[in-house]
Amino acid sequence: MIVQTLAYLRAVESVAGWSIVVLLLASTACLLLGFVTPIAAVLIGLLSLGLAFWTKPYPIQDVDIVVLAVVIALLGPGAFSIDARMFGRREILIPVTRRQ
Repeated sequence: MIVQTLAYLRAVESVAGWSIVVLLLASTACLLLGFVTPIAAVLIGLLSLGLAFWTKPYPIQDVDIVVLAVVIALLGPGAFSIDARMFGRREILIPVTRRQ
């Protein structure tokens, strides 16, 4: 995502485009650190989709990034993320049922 955002830096020429690129870099940094992971992933997906329509250097990669952002938003943060440190790890407990 960082490499693609740096490629967008060449294509963007307006203030609105620069603000989208800055938001994209900030949300990518949050995603790398594992801070507010679902929100950062949704923001990356929406901003990538917006940049796909704004400038078109690599339209195929934008679709891949949007799909990956949705997957990351649904999976959530990892075990060694800031979110896991702040809010605790989530565990799914499946109760044992015995057949009779």
